[in-house]
Amino acid sequence: MENYLPKWLVAGLGILLIIFVALLIVDKADGLKTKLSGKKPENTISISAEGKVEATPDLATVTLGVLSQGTTAKEVKDQNNEKVNKIIDYIKKQGVPEKDITTSQFYFYPQQDYKDGTSRITGYQGNQTVTVKVYGIDKSQAVVEKILDGSVDSGANEIQGVYFSFKDPDDLRQQARKLAIAKAKEKAQELASEAGLKLGKVVSISENGGYYPPGPIPYAMDAVGRGGVAMEKSVAPNVEPGSQEIVQTMTVVFEIK
Repeated sequence: MENYLPKWLVAGLGILLIIFVALLIVDKADGLKTKLSGKKPENTISISAEGKVEATPDLATVTLGVLSQGTTAKEVKDQNNEKVNKIIDYIKKQGVPEKDITTSQFYFYPQQDYKDGTSRITGYQGNQTVTVKVYGIDKSQAVVEKILDGSVDSGANEIQGVYFSFKDPDDLRQQARKLAIAKAKEKAQELASEAGLKLGKVVSISENGGYYPPGPIPYAMDAVGRGGVAMEKSVAPNVEPGSQEIVQTMTVVFEIK
C-alpha cells in the first residue's frame, strides 16, 4: 500500500522552500552590496604634503616680431613681409624645423589724426609676430642666443619674451606627486606613533594642485628703434635658463587603528 503526503503538507513545504531561497538571495545581495560599497573606516587621518622636483628647462619659446610704419598700407605690408621672411629664413638656417615656427599675430591698421571733429588718415602701422620653439636648451643655449641676436640683425624690432619650460612636464609632475605621497605617509606615521595609534591602509588620495614655471622672461630691445630701423649691430645675449621647480600638493587619507 503506497503512502501519500497530504496535499496541504506538500503545499506548505513548497512555500517554506520558496521563502528560504528568497531569504538566501536577499542575504547574498546585501553582502555583495556591502562589499562593493567599500565602507569607509570610522577612524581616519588626513594629511597634505608637498612634493618638489627641480630640473633644468629643455624648451625655450621665443616670441619676436616686426613693427612697421609708413604712409600707405602697401608700403607697410611690403616692409613687414620682407623683414619677417628674412627673419624666418635666418631661423631655419639655425636648424629650427618649419613646424616649430609659427606666425602668432598679424595685423595692420590706419593711424588717424582727429581735428575739428573730423579724422584724417596720416599713415599706417603693421605688426607681425613669430613664435619659435627651440628644444634641447638644457644642453646648449647657443641656438636661442643666435636667434635673438640674428633676428634683430634681420629686422626684428620686437622681442616680447623668452619662455623656458619642459618638453614633457607630465613626467616631472608625476615624480613630484610620488614625493608628496611619500611625505604624507611619513607625516601620518609620525602622528599616529605619537598618539599611540597604528597606521592602517590608504583610504583615498586627492590632488590639490601645484606650482609650475612662470611666464615669459622679458628681453630688452636696446639696440633697435621702434620704427623698425636698427640703430647699430646688436650684441648677442647670454641666455641662462637656470633651474625651475615643479611642485605638487597631495592629500592622503589613512585608516588608523
